[in-house]
Amino acid sequence: MNKMNLDDRVLREMYGRALDAGRPSVCIPSADLEFLSEVAGGRWPAQSAIQRLVRSERIVRVRRDLLILPDVTGRLKIDLPELIDIVAPRSHLITAGRALEHHDLTDQHFFGVVVLTPRELEPLSFRGQSARFAKTNLKNIWGWVDAPGPRYALPERAIVDSVNHPRYGVALSLAVDALLTAAERDSDFLPRLLDTVRHFESPAVARRVGYLVHRFVSAEAAIPFRDLIGQNRAPVLLRPAGRQMGELDRLWRVLVNTGVQSEKVEE
Repeated sequence: MNKMNLDDRVLREMYGRALDAGRPSVCIPSADLEFLSEVAGGRWPAQSAIQRLVRSERIVRVRRDLLILPDVTGRLKIDLPELIDIVAPRSHLITAGRALEHHDLTDQHFFGVVVLTPRELEPLSFRGQSARFAKTNLKNIWGWVDAPGPRYALPERAIVDSVNHPRYGVALSLAVDALLTAAERDSDFLPRLLDTVRHFESPAVARRVGYLVHRFVSAEAAIPFRDLIGQNRAPVLLRPAGRQMGELDRLWRVLVNTGVQSEKVEE
């Protein structure tokens, strides 16, 4: 069998295995090599065929154990979140900026995707975008959209994560605008936001979110958050890991250590 015919047969088997495994357009060599070897007459011929297919750009290598199969027109019909759904445990959570974008709570596009996972995973890059996997305890992975495919954080979870984790790459003003947009769209959003804050069981989280609701929504809307801020009198930083100076809001015991404005509210 010449190499060209072998490559074609291996490629057809890759498409078939991808479909059978429920991941169309994606080949995972470590999972598929046994079947590819049957077609190619051994592991080494199968691996050599894969290398030739990559060099000829008939398939695209994302990383060592992840290959993308173009459609019949040569297009790559898969995006980074779909790859995340394949390589990450099913308990993953895409949160912060990319989740806000998914819910149309911002018109900013986030090329970096933050994904919470229960185990270490190497970063993933594809078509100018990158995914950073943040390992956390499984009990911290909750609050997702119950739908097939990538697990996006619900709006209220994504907003709270954006407020509390500057390293997730969302400006505080953008998080505030997303909060206001969600509250305007859905009369049940603020009660869900309160439940989300309660789920964190963190007075610091309650103080930051309560302060922002008070300042940008209304004092009345913020009242339920007061029960969650704890008794400790030491203030928390509005922007964690920021400078240790700023105006102290005594009601919420928050040190406002960063400027924050909203395009939706003129102060």
